[in-house]
Amino acid sequence: MKKLSVLAAALLLSANLAFSADITFRLTPGIVLPGNKDYSTGFGGTAQLDLDLFGLLTVGVEGLFTTTNIDALSQSAYFYGGGVGLGAYFYPLSRLYIGLGGAAGIYQFSTTGSTDSKSFSDIYYRGYGEIGYRFSPSLTVSANGGYTNFALVKEGDSALDMINVGLSLRYTVPLSKTNSSDFVISNDQGDAAFPLFMSAYKTCPITTITIRNNTGAEVNNVRVSLRAGRYSASTYESANIKKIKKYAAVDIPLYADFSSELLRFTENGKILCELIIDYEFLGKKQQAIQNLALSVYNRNAFSWSDSTALSCFISPDTPEILEISKYIAGIARNNFFTGMNRNVQMAAAMMEALRISGIKYSDDKLTPYVQFHNSEELDSIKYPLQTINTLSGDYDELGLLLASCLESVGVATGYLPLDDDFIVLVATGTKPGTEENLFANPKGCLSDESTVYFGLSMANFSKGFTKSREIAAKKIQTVLESEETNAEFTVVHAAWEIYAPAIFSENGSYYEKPSSKALNAACEASIKDYINNDLSAVLARARKTGDANKVGIALMRMGRYAEAKAEFSKMDTVKALNNLATVYMIEKSYNSAASTYKRVLAKDPENKIAKRGLENANAKLGL
Repeated sequence: MKKLSVLAAALLLSANLAFSADITFRLTPGIVLPGNKDYSTGFGGTAQLDLDLFGLLTVGVEGLFTTTNIDALSQSAYFYGGGVGLGAYFYPLSRLYIGLGGAAGIYQFSTTGSTDSKSFSDIYYRGYGEIGYRFSPSLTVSANGGYTNFALVKEGDSALDMINVGLSLRYTVPLSKTNSSDFVISNDQGDAAFPLFMSAYKTCPITTITIRNNTGAEVNNVRVSLRAGRYSASTYESANIKKIKKYAAVDIPLYADFSSELLRFTENGKILCELIIDYEFLGKKQQAIQNLALSVYNRNAFSWSDSTALSCFISPDTPEILEISKYIAGIARNNFFTGMNRNVQMAAAMMEALRISGIKYSDDKLTPYVQFHNSEELDSIKYPLQTINTLSGDYDELGLLLASCLESVGVATGYLPLDDDFIVLVATGTKPGTEENLFANPKGCLSDESTVYFGLSMANFSKGFTKSREIAAKKIQTVLESEETNAEFTVVHAAWEIYAPAIFSENGSYYEKPSSKALNAACEASIKDYINNDLSAVLARARKTGDANKVGIALMRMGRYAEAKAEFSKMDTVKALNNLATVYMIEKSYNSAASTYKRVLAKDPENKIAKRGLENANAKLGL
């Protein structure tokens, strides 16, 4: 086992060296200055063959030759030999080269001249330093200076040392460059991109790519961007890297700024993108562009791994949705009860308008909601405009359409996916704790830190606003009281901070708007049911408390203004008087409202409600 481990380590090291190494040839001619006065100035040089490792170290073999004269003997002396060397180098600037190294080996000494020739061998060692200019990744020319020590042990004499000064020519042959590209790109896209999340890919990576520097030198100030032709809204930068060393690889999360054209992608497939790499190479700015294929799902694809992401389908800014919702809201507002909760009335109008227009539930045969929303399988969900144009949708699709219409008129929404239903949550705009003043079943409401939400059951969409709301309340209460249910309540505006809406628009809508008469009748029936079923229960609870102010508020919300005034008039408190003034404002009795607000200010001069109310009343009176 130990031998196998050693063998595996050796193979791994060999593979790493093969991937990160170059071959370097170095020729260094120059002059030599012997330290012994009997020797005169000569010349010589070295030739080196090194393995260049990691753009930092060199290790290899060398040949050495030096010739000089022995003045006292009128002889020429020759030193030639070979050994092994080790060096290190770096580039403080893109073209400035600094190197240090040393070598040791065996040399052969011989002389020629007027006396008998002489020959012997011994060992030498040397060290050197150099500074030069890099003309290209392959060629560097340097000024070289060093010291060489020739041992004279066999001669029984002290060593002969020499100073070497010369010019070094360094040429590198790359072994690691696998192709002609300056950068090698690999794409590890684990999952295809969802067109639905096109806005999210500016902050969440679409994939992770690996970029290997194949230029033969380090590159600086590397900026990596992506563009995808007509599918791009802009060329989007993913990374800005200070330096990538020679043959080094870096992992880069890849981001994209997609355009709405991505929502035209009707089938699973690939889009051809361009990866743009701007960088500095040996002090010059350069750019490399490489093609990159990204896998993309079709526009309706959705994964339920994060139900919060469903908020992307809720798009209040889709032109066709805006047109429809504004038409409905315009008619509904003319018949709103002034004292009644606006959002309840708007939700009733919107749901009834969609229902009487012929939009209905239709079971998705291929990817039914009840099966797929708890599954890891890829679902297919229609955009609100598609639901309008087909006049049908599954539970979730009906809910997404309704939420989009409500959001487009300023009514905040949420949603609660259940096993057998999809609940659209409508914000009342009132503070948590006020649900008892609005609904017969306050336990069937949900709250966050800012407001109360009531639900609408999409499984009962065809039964209308009243039935849908009643059933949703029961299901929400069951969820809240159950210890086993793990339903996730999503607030759309909070979800949009991560998953922005995908604005899917086509050439108009096939939606046939309901007549104002039909819509008014449907809304009137829904509001009447709300008064009879919910506000009547709220009134009964208020009467049990004996609190005339609460009774008056319930009556005011029911539109029973005369009775409300009678209740408020029983008290002389600031709250009751402000509420009494509100009823006068609803009835357009501005003089009575103004005098009532003045009564409040006599009791509480800094009361903000009364101050604002008095200003409004005086404005109506032209004062």
